[in-house]
Amino acid sequence: MTTKNIKNQGFTLVELLIVIVIIAILTVVSLVAYNGLQNQAKTSAAKSAADAVAKKAELYNTAKSHYPGSLTVLTSKTVTVGTSSESQTGEPYYLDESTVKSGSVSSAPSEANTIEYVPCPTTGAHVKYFNFSKNVAEERTVGTCAS
Repeated sequence: MTTKNIKNQGFTLVELLIVIVIIAILTVVSLVAYNGLQNQAKTSAAKSAADAVAKKAELYNTAKSHYPGSLTVLTSKTVTVGTSSESQTGEPYYLDESTVKSGSVSSAPSEANTIEYVPCPTTGAHVKYFNFSKNVAEERTVGTCAS
């Protein structure tokens, strides 16, 4: 073998470093895009849960002529009427407990379907959820709440 053939058989250190840098840049770009998609999916789930709570609160208002005082009124399987307990799983305003979780949304909650239900002094309520894309809590007003 001649010296010329041996020189052309391998890669130089500079060529290897360039390939490694290109792979690192592609990895960072894909990770940033993946995190953005994850936040959009969490926000979509949170908004969907808030919409479900708002619709069920409207149905509760239609059936009972007032808005529920808390989220547990919509998610509890039984309700006490007088001295007896009645199942409300067949009611149109019933929300399964696995659909939404009650909690504070002032900071990022651990679960996307965490909803904060705040009744208004008048008729209505504020349904709050966390927007993971913007990193802020947002709310939807149900009924007529004074600001």
